[in-house]
Formats: sequence, C-alpha cells, structure tokens
Amino acid sequence: MKALRTAATSTVGPYGVVAELGQGGMGRVLLGSAPDGRLVAVKLVHEPLADDDGFRARFRREVAASKAVSGAYTAAVVDADPDAPTPWLASVFVPGPSLHEALTTVGALPEPAVLRLAAGLASALTHIHRAGLVHRDLKPSNVLLTDDGPRVIDFGIVRAVSESDELTRTGWLVGSPAFMSPEQADGGAVGPAGDVFALGSVVVAAATGASPFVGATTLHTLTNIVRHDPRLAGVPDAVRRIVEPCLAKDPADRPTPAAVLASIGQIAPAVRPWPQDVHQLIVRRQAEVGEFLEPGRDATVLVTGPPPRSTRVEARARRPRRWIAAAALVVVLALAGALVWSVWPSERPARPAPSQQAPVIERIGTDMTGTSPVTSLMVSPDGAVITARFEDRTVQSWDSATQDQIGQILGSFSGDGVRHAVFAPDNRTLVTARVEGEDEDQRIVVEHWDLTTGRQPVGPFSPDLTGEDRFYGNVWPMLSPDGRVLAVSSDYDRQIRLWDVNARRSLGGVEERSAWGFSPDSRTLITSGLAGWDVATRRKIAEGISLPDDEQLRSYVYTDDGATQLTVSPDRSTDAEDAVVRWWDTASRNQLRQPLTIATSAERIALSPDGRRLATVDAMTGATVWDLDTGNRIGEKIPGVTAVAFTPNGILVTGNNDNAIQLWRLPAG
Repeated sequence: MKALRTAATSTVGPYGVVAELGQGGMGRVLLGSAPDGRLVAVKLVHEPLADDDGFRARFRREVAASKAVSGAYTAAVVDADPDAPTPWLASVFVPGPSLHEALTTVGALPEPAVLRLAAGLASALTHIHRAGLVHRDLKPSNVLLTDDGPRVIDFGIVRAVSESDELTRTGWLVGSPAFMSPEQADGGAVGPAGDVFALGSVVVAAATGASPFVGATTLHTLTNIVRHDPRLAGVPDAVRRIVEPCLAKDPADRPTPAAVLASIGQIAPAVRPWPQDVHQLIVRRQAEVGEFLEPGRDATVLVTGPPPRSTRVEARARRPRRWIAAAALVVVLALAGALVWSVWPSERPARPAPSQQAPVIERIGTDMTGTSPVTSLMVSPDGAVITARFEDRTVQSWDSATQDQIGQILGSFSGDGVRHAVFAPDNRTLVTARVEGEDEDQRIVVEHWDLTTGRQPVGPFSPDLTGEDRFYGNVWPMLSPDGRVLAVSSDYDRQIRLWDVNARRSLGGVEERSAWGFSPDSRTLITSGLAGWDVATRRKIAEGISLPDDEQLRSYVYTDDGATQLTVSPDRSTDAEDAVVRWWDTASRNQLRQPLTIATSAERIALSPDGRRLATVDAMTGATVWDLDTGNRIGEKIPGVTAVAFTPNGILVTGNNDNAIQLWRLPAG
C-alpha cells in the first residue's frame, strides 16, 4: 500500500469502507472493516464486467474455489457476493510492501531470503492448485512481503476477468510479459505449469532485480520467453538449481509446486525473514495504516492523488477565457505587426545566477516499470491515471496514488503500434491512433479503450481513403486533447486532413504541411510557427509568432487556461547549450514578460499547473526543474529522463531510459 484516499462508498456488504486503495485488474480496491474490526481488502468489479452474465458465472465459480484455498502464504478470501449489483470480493488485508516495491526500493534480495521466498511461493501454489485454480498472473507486484513470509494475492480472479469477451482481442495483452510462460506468451492455454514457470521468473527477479527474459521491447521479451534460454548470470547456485527446471519451455518438463518445495529443502526458522531494509518498509506500511485509522485524522487528505475535482473546476472557471477572443484580436493586430516587437528587451537577458543551495526534489511512491524506454507521458484530466508510451509503441497505465498497473498493455506487437494517444474527458477512456500497412496501402486506425476492462466501448474508426485520397510516404496522426478530432499529416500532402472521430466524418483540410498540436480546448489546430486554425471552419485565426533571426522554435506549451503560450528555442548567440523561454499572449501574440535564458537544451518540456515551474529534458543530462519566477534551478538534475509531465496537483512525473516511470514532489514556494 502506497497511498490511501477516502472512498465514496460507505459500505460493501457487511464491510464498512475505510479508504480507497486504488485500482486493480478487476476494479476498485477498498480498505474495509469487518463487524469484528478486522481489516479486509475489498475488490469491486468494474461495471462493464458486472453487466456480463458470462463473467458473473465465471466469477461465481472462481470465488467458490478461492474460498477453499487455505495456507500460510496466501491472502485468504473471506467473503464475496457475485450476485450483488456490483459484485465484490473480500480477502485478508496485508499491510506489507509488494516484492516489486522492495526490489525497486532496496534492490535484489540475498540468497537466504530468496530461498525463503521460493519456498513460500511454492507452498502458496500448492494450495491454489489443490483448489482447482490457476493464478495466471504471478509477478512481483502480486507477492506481498510480511513479517513472517510472502503472501500471494489475486489468485483465482485473473481467469474470471481474462476470459471476458473481447478482453483478449488484438492489442490487449493479458498478463505481465516479463513473467509469462511460453504457452501464455504464444497465446495458448495456461495451466498449473504456467504458474510454475512464473514462479521461476519471479524468484530470479528477487535474486537479480529483473526477470530473466526482459528485453528492450515487449516483443523482444515475449520472443525471449518463447525461444531463448533465461539469463541467469548472478543467480546463486542454490537458487539456480531450483529455478532452472521451473523455466523449461515444455510445460510437461516442469516440476509441480510440491516438487519445487521438496527440492528447496528445510528452511531455517527466523524471527525476521527479510533483510533489515525490507522490514523497515513493512513497519512503514503498518504505520501508515495506523496513522490513517487514528481517531480525528482528516481522511480527505491524499498522499499522492489529485486535489478534489470540484476545487480544480471552480479554479479554472475563475480564470479569464481569453482564447475565445483570439480571432478578433489577431485580425486587428495583424495590421500593426510591429507591436509584437515593442515588448522585446533592448538586449538579450543574462542568465540568472544559480541559487546558493538548491531545494530538494523528493522522490515519492515506487517505480512503475514499462516495456522499453519511455517516449511520452500523459496524465488523465483528474490526475488519477498516468499513462506512458514506450519506444516499442506500446502503452501502459498506472494508478497515480498507488502506482499499481491499471489493465494490461495496449499495442499491436506485430504491427506499427500506437503512434499517438490522449485521454477522453471521462478520465478512463484512452483514445489511440495507429498506422497500418505500408506505402499507398497505409491507413489510420483510431480506437477507444476502457483502461480498467480492456474493452472498446465503440468500434475502431478508420477514415475511408481511396484513389487520390490515399496517404503516401510517412504518415503522422495526431489527436486533439479531447480525442474527438484526428489530424493527419504525410510526406507528400500539401494539407493537413481533419476528421471528426465521434461522427466519423471528414472535416476537410488545412493548407499546411504538418500539425504541431491543438489548443487546450481542442478548437484550434496549431501548425508551424504556432499559427492557429479554427477546426470547425478550417480558417486561420492566429498568425505565427516572430522570433529573432538567431532563434528557432523547438517546443511550446500552454498554461492551463490556454491564455498564454510558453515557447522554448535554442540560444544561438552563445556556444553554450542554453535555451530561451518566452511568454506570449495567445490572442495578441504580444510577449508578456522579459525572456528567460536557462542552461539546458530543453528538448522536451512540461509546465506545472500553476505556471511557475518548467520541467525540461536534455537527452545528455536528464531532467531539470526551473523556477520561472527567478530563473533558478530547483533541486538537482534527474538523470536518465526521456519524458516529463505534471499531475493536476503539481507532482512531477518522469519517464526514463531504463523503462521506469517515477513521481517527484517539488518543494513549496
């Protein structure tokens, strides 16, 4: 457990709801209190699954079997109601860190702890299989560490969810690639032997810090699992002897969990089974629950989640809506273009001196790990979901409060993958655009994904392209922030073509070669030089900005209300890798304040919600956060960063070249 937030639901069955822990693969996860005061983890099924009669039948069978599982190393199912309007399941609450959190926080475990873990997992699978269940998704985040050993969670539920209609369709991968068995990676049936293979991979990860099959991309990982031997360098001999039989490609060649337990032998008793650092994590989790349950504590405070949505909506409503007046103002000011230059400083500003002592940027939560280096980050409008796009053009999502993965991996692993993605206004639907085919046979496919269920609430949309309307050369699809407009550029087009995604009709074209983006309200298409085009009429309503001769626009970002644009361009006046930040009134194209020079190439940028902090990415040195009021750097550089974003409450999100996504709290001020 990494964060607690107040739950809107007061009771589920006989359980009083204490807090919401986040999202799981099945639905919402709540912290509940039994009538006798015991704490339980209550899982509520997503509404689309609850409406599926086939799912309810499977869920009913899996719950009945799960109740039969007993053992020291499982979080037992204590109650459930498959027939409730919103089906739910309650299991023993375990206030300990996951193995994933332990590995990312304190590193690989020593040999005695790894052997103890292997024995616990083998014992847990023995009890799970004896009840007629197959876990199907055994991975470090589904293994919790407690004072007396590991606990396996979510057994028996994955099959009920994963066999739901359309969940296994192309582009939605069920399971965690790095810990799949070869038969699961190859799309085959998964039996108890698949869990044994996953056990071997999890134990290797505990000993080395990584799956023995993980590759640079998801496709690479799956290929390694199906075709290649595991990487076991650094695995102690005693552990290697146990895991090698588990990792056999043929399920028939793998031992049973009972045989694995026998091969491990007697584990010496210990009062503290894990390294000291892991026990400190356990104590911290227990303290968090204790503090939250303390009488009089304000239960509305979120540890890493966003502020209440109503507060943000009211704040936005008070901001001036200046973009709406852009067209009229630009027409007037176009006749007096010299006014744009009237606010230029007489000479280039000097870079401000760095602060004497940089404030500390605090890393919070635990790493979220993807399939390859991160190329872009998105945060849902309410801040509850973080989504990353990776070099292999797959997409994954996480709960921002708990850092638990939501749903599975999106992307076509044999095709071109996701080119662009945005959140729909409902905060849970991801709209993606991908390219299929080659040369004159290329086509764009826009899809809507419910992140929590894997379903597509509407069918794919693909613009009808025939004859002269075909695309030639490279094609670049771009979606508006609300996911309702598709803009497409290509090598040989002399215009950007637009479509209404919801109405599934053409909107015509704009006489420009390439799209740069959209305004925050999705009504204006931004093209080269930050020229603005009205999407509805395809008319130019804003001329581009004018930079000095020695500057070339590299990137831009809007303030939250759309009234101001910040631009970043390389400073060509010196040999240093500096960048110039400028503030522009969106409507008039006048500069609003003196430019600022910062010591970074600023290849990618993100602006904090209050407009006062700018996060920049330099491919050579990583990410830097700047105070735009003073020009000073905030904290130290964060190495290895390839993408940045902010949540609505000002938490910095970074994506890294080591596949990780991390959260950072900036100092107040």
